Amino acid sequence: MTDESRQRNAENQDAAPRPAPRSLIQNQSLAQKPINLVSPGSAGTTGARDPGVVPVSVSNGCLKPPLPQAVVQPEDRGFSPSQPWFPPQQSPSKRRAAADVLFDSFASDGKINVNQFFEAIWSSGLHRSDPRLRECFFHLRKLQDAEGSVDRNTFHRCVTGFVSLILKALQGRFVIPDFSTFTEETQKLFSRCRQLSSVQEKEKECMDSTKWGVSICTVDGQRLSLGDWSGSLVLGEGSWPLVYGVAVDLLGSDLVHRYVGVEEYSRYDSPFTLTKTGIPHSPLTETGAIVTTSLLQLAGRLCAEEEEKYDSVLNVIRRLCNKEHANLNCTSYQSSRKASVRLHALSFYLQEKKCFPEKVDINAALDLMLQCSSTEVTCESGAAMAASLANGGLCPLSGDQVLSPAATRSLLSMMQVAGMKDYSTTFRYKTSVPAVSSSHGSLLAVVPGVLGLMAFSPELDACGNPWRAVHFCQELISTFQLHSFDIRTPFRQILAYRQWKAESEGYQIMNVLLAAFKGDVQSLRRYFLSGVDVNAVDYDGRSALHVAAAEGHTEVIRFLLENAGANPALKDRWGSSPLQEARRHNKDSAVQLLQGAV
Repeated sequence: MTDESRQRNAENQDAAPRPAPRSLIQNQSLAQKPINLVSPGSAGTTGARDPGVVPVSVSNGCLKPPLPQAVVQPEDRGFSPSQPWFPPQQSPSKRRAAADVLFDSFASDGKINVNQFFEAIWSSGLHRSDPRLRECFFHLRKLQDAEGSVDRNTFHRCVTGFVSLILKALQGRFVIPDFSTFTEETQKLFSRCRQLSSVQEKEKECMDSTKWGVSICTVDGQRLSLGDWSGSLVLGEGSWPLVYGVAVDLLGSDLVHRYVGVEEYSRYDSPFTLTKTGIPHSPLTETGAIVTTSLLQLAGRLCAEEEEKYDSVLNVIRRLCNKEHANLNCTSYQSSRKASVRLHALSFYLQEKKCFPEKVDINAALDLMLQCSSTEVTCESGAAMAASLANGGLCPLSGDQVLSPAATRSLLSMMQVAGMKDYSTTFRYKTSVPAVSSSHGSLLAVVPGVLGLMAFSPELDACGNPWRAVHFCQELISTFQLHSFDIRTPFRQILAYRQWKAESEGYQIMNVLLAAFKGDVQSLRRYFLSGVDVNAVDYDGRSALHVAAAEGHTEVIRFLLENAGANPALKDRWGSSPLQEARRHNKDSAVQLLQGAV
């Protein structure tokens, strides 16, 4: 090779782009902004963090972004589960346009009645105290006029920042779109369970069997509470899976399961038994709960003082509950300490078998375990905690990622395996959902991706579970087909809107006409906000306005004309307009409305 060719090759190498050093690539990748995994207006967009952004979390010395907490399954969004989904950001102009559509769907004479607007939102299942809408509700109430109405500009100022969540509620895009039907069926089931009587007559004489309460919270924040839901109840054994989840979140499952097994509930008569490898069978047994609690001392992120260690665990429980009622029941704690001889005996046995990590204060671990077991909640706050677990450790009401998705998965798996004591296998066969019960009468159940519930009934069965709550859970799973192996049927539409979204155009027209026939303005508004054409006609050329005029539903006619932009001049196959239909059926009030629109 000549000198001239060598010089030319050297110049080409200098001009060609060279790969960056590995250290520079790693530094750039760590400095990138976290990927946006939460859709605008979803349950995860509220809280102290920047809305719509999930920060990278540090766990076990490695960086990993939390998994997306999808309320809707991947197939609902039209892509395969293996492909990542990144929701588009809503610009201010799009939010304002959405607020305009929302205003037009409720407006009458250029104003919106605030009470009517919020009643439509509450009917979707959201609670009046929902923190995601508290500010919007406060400002609209404050700025309404003497008639309880606001104009378009005031509506924009108060609602634009919350329009994504409000549209999701009114469009029926929550995990339970038809919440009124769900409420009605659940109330019937609750009443049937209240009427059940215990076979053990002696238990009726020694305890108040009339107490019976249930609270449900979905992963979208829809809530339903029935019966004696407001009374305080002690978690007891129900705190063990929470302690296990905290331990896995802090230490990792591999380290935790060096000291405790993953077997189903031990059927041995004596608790003084271990696995073949010499560790407790499960973290949801007495011996396993003692060892799991002692592992919290290995976590440097927990405070050194014993009281502060419990405060750290209690803080996790409160965050799961959306900071609702969760406190230490001092009376239960003191009585448990006096009757803790059994736990001390088990701890001595575990110490002899060398089940504890080195340099662990066993007495401190027992005391922390008793404090956690003496934590009291209500059915409502417990349901919020269950909904957070159903949502992958992310509280749907605050958007706070309390536990990592991996820790939540381990927690729910353990609840499914051993949460219902000796009845765990049968309960898993009948429901397939994770659950944990307490000898104090509480039962916490989680339907992943759908809802969580807490039920309270003091009467226990032979396995130590509240039998009325167990029966309610089994019937609820069966009624709404929530079992993992249930094949979807039309009634499942109460709980899954994916089938409604995939309807053919003809089926949508049928639903619109049926809502007009029934006078169901709320369903018509939901269809209208979802983009369904209210002027669509059936094979006879009849529109929703034709049907409403024939039935004389004035509220439906007013909504279709004033809010939805229905065409009053449409004619069916017989050449009849909505006005002629109203006259034919002698609906005078409908005739007056349609005459003013023609």
